[in-house]
Amino acid sequence: MKKIYYIFLLLILLPSCRPDLNYEIRGYTEKIIVEGYINNGEFAKVYLSLNVPLWKDIDSVTVLENVIRTAKISISDGSKTEILTGGFWDYSHFPPHLYKGFDIKGVAGRTYSLKVEYSGYSVESQTTIPYPIDSLSFTTSDLSTNDSLQILTATFYIDPARKNSYRAFTKKKKDGYYIETPILYNADLSLSGMNSFNISPKPSEKDSSYSEGSYFAKGDTVLVKLCAIDSTSTQFFKALTLFSTTVGVGDLYFIGEKDALKSNITSPGFGIWSGGNIQTRTVIIQ
Repeated sequence: MKKIYYIFLLLILLPSCRPDLNYEIRGYTEKIIVEGYINNGEFAKVYLSLNVPLWKDIDSVTVLENVIRTAKISISDGSKTEILTGGFWDYSHFPPHLYKGFDIKGVAGRTYSLKVEYSGYSVESQTTIPYPIDSLSFTTSDLSTNDSLQILTATFYIDPARKNSYRAFTKKKKDGYYIETPILYNADLSLSGMNSFNISPKPSEKDSSYSEGSYFAKGDTVLVKLCAIDSTSTQFFKALTLFSTTVGVGDLYFIGEKDALKSNITSPGFGIWSGGNIQTRTVIIQ
């Protein structure tokens, strides 16, 4: 999920550093930027910021000044409600301020509502956690141009009635954290039956595995994480991928509020509240 961390750095980018939300200012609309997740067997995690005006210098100090640390965030599974606790710091994410839950865990098939209250405004959303991937297996094959590297392929069953797409992340020991494959599998929600997809992470130049590109070294032990998301989340991440490619910013920035991005957060909010069903496997590259 490293990509979304930096993508939201520039979605955080549109109005003022003021601590109170000013809904209209100098031609921009100030937004509460929401990046929230609830996965099967896990508690909710939410990151909040205000967007930053494009006329300001964009740096880590400016972004951190716009982090929202005093919001009230509640989630509900339909039978009970929990107020998330803020004040945590997640240094694998930017911006790092984290609200998290300790009571409601994600369960496949359930729908979860989110409500964020801040500065007199309230934004809301809903998401559903999909059911797990069926018949998941992995294979490796030789890369014709380099006999020390392998192509990693995931094969699993897609039920078209579920309307799910799939995100893939891999963690090599040499990197120590998950790197996303920048492809949304079944993004058109049109596939059915058994399907195979190459798992192709995109390491950056600072990553230890950069020389391996989107492939895997023989003998490596790799953690592979596949995440099923529902059709609503699919529309957001599909548009996000297309936007990043079109603008040319790749993994670095999410440039402000764009109509093409299918946010499921009510106004004056923007971003994503996404439920995921994560399955993790250990794969030895042979």
